[in-house]
Amino acid sequence: MKKKVLIAIGSIIIISIGSVVLYAKIFYKRPYVVLISPENGATAVNENAFIITSILRLPNGGLDSTSLNSNTVYLTETANGKKVPATISTANSGKVLKLTPHQKLKLNSSYIFTITEGVKDISGKHFISRSDTFTTGSIHTGELLRVKFDKVPLPNSKGVHSSLTIGPDGKLYALCLDGIIKRFTINDDGTLGTPELIYTLQDKYGKRNPRLAIGFEFDPSASSSNLVAWVTHSSFMLSAAPDWDGKLTRLSGSYLENAEDVLINLPRSIKDHLTNSIAFGPDGALYFTQGSNTAMGAADKTWGNRPEHLLSATVLRLDTKKLNTLPLDVKTPEGGGNYDPYATNAPLTIYATGIRNAYDLLWHSNGELYVPTNGSAEGGNAPSSVNGYKKPNGTYYYGAQIPPLVNIQQVQKDFLFRIQKGGYYGHPNPLRGEYVMNGGNPTSKLDPAQVNAYPIGTLPDSNWRGLAFDFNKNKSPNGIIEYSSNTFNKALKGKLLVVRYSRGSDIIVLTAGGDQNDIVGVTEGISIEGFYGFVLPLDLIEDVRSGNIYVSEFGGECITLLRPRE
Repeated sequence: MKKKVLIAIGSIIIISIGSVVLYAKIFYKRPYVVLISPENGATAVNENAFIITSILRLPNGGLDSTSLNSNTVYLTETANGKKVPATISTANSGKVLKLTPHQKLKLNSSYIFTITEGVKDISGKHFISRSDTFTTGSIHTGELLRVKFDKVPLPNSKGVHSSLTIGPDGKLYALCLDGIIKRFTINDDGTLGTPELIYTLQDKYGKRNPRLAIGFEFDPSASSSNLVAWVTHSSFMLSAAPDWDGKLTRLSGSYLENAEDVLINLPRSIKDHLTNSIAFGPDGALYFTQGSNTAMGAADKTWGNRPEHLLSATVLRLDTKKLNTLPLDVKTPEGGGNYDPYATNAPLTIYATGIRNAYDLLWHSNGELYVPTNGSAEGGNAPSSVNGYKKPNGTYYYGAQIPPLVNIQQVQKDFLFRIQKGGYYGHPNPLRGEYVMNGGNPTSKLDPAQVNAYPIGTLPDSNWRGLAFDFNKNKSPNGIIEYSSNTFNKALKGKLLVVRYSRGSDIIVLTAGGDQNDIVGVTEGISIEGFYGFVLPLDLIEDVRSGNIYVSEFGGECITLLRPRE
């Protein structure tokens, strides 16, 4: 007999064959919370934070505000279980729930935010209960309460912009994803004039031929009368892309009309892990991030079964003073090339490894290099160890046997790394003798950056340097800057600002400090007026003369001005 599916009144689903009932389930369409800020497990949270459920699922209509009280929604100290006095309110027509503590939270303390089944929607359906834990930071960040920005649309900025920077001529330069460079005059009020369009990169490879361009930075020697800029790019393809396709090109001239390829045959994934952003270090060298070829270190179907290369998943360092004949071909031996990044006097060297896909990087005024990095979705593979492969420090791997992992069903988190020269940061690469993903699985407890699929007792790589901050899953942290202006009585000065492309679409504020200059204070974008509500933000830049911030919105196909409101 045929299987029949009956949907009865009351949302009861019954599956039966003949008179035999195989399955029955009642769907109550209960409301629930999708996302809470700060998220479960968040650390270094601002002591002035309010807790907000930024996404509610209300299938039966709005929230019943009469069901909100200190017994149905509350915050407790983990150590003693005491409730924190707070005000509970709603916003956005009852679609957002907010808890605001009456006083600052304690530093270095753990809290639990709870929503009980006592909260109801207007139809009387009870919420699915949940509890989330977070920990506050170790320093006071109350001065951020005065930080407010006005969001100003910029009609002249339509387009998809991968990188923003302020030139030595005081103009805003926006690199478009297709390789066009826009040059904007900045008006006194921060708005932008009509852009000049610079097609140099496109024209070098054929008349108006698009180039998939990501990184753009001016040389430290550049001036308003001597423009010199660097750009990373590859073929304009986001699927079935050719290998060894990355390039670094130097532009010069008053209109950046001169283009010279400096590096060719950099690694290239089959999709969107590319040769990414550029930053000049305090030593005058050029640093850039090189994306991985795989999801989790070993070849996989999603990424075209293309293996990692010697230079992939790294921060690379280019000593421009060592360059001779150009372009320099940096294809490494596994691809049939001859370039050796370990050779004495090699211009391009590996500065740090295991950085899966970092869109941007920042040399902070404290001397540290910070790199926000995107973790992998589920489904990737990690390699097994093979003794005898040379590691970047010159030694050879003769360590524990690391088993291969196939189709890993654990989404990897997004991390901020404080990069140290020679450090390994968790993305395996067999060609460098690096096999353990992230923190491995050393103990039966929950370990930092743990990969559950590894057998308990799997230690992290001996050179793994850990993380400076955990963004959690699926945030896609991309553009990063250090805010340098004295606006708001220096409240924001020295803070790290990172745009989160997804699950937030905001600018998160991070405070570095402590003995290691890791992150000791965090303020969510939703806590600062003007720092949230973007459409897939990708990059940002500050005009230090005014304190204005410009944000490229990939989804909105525009640039948005954030103007300080003092």
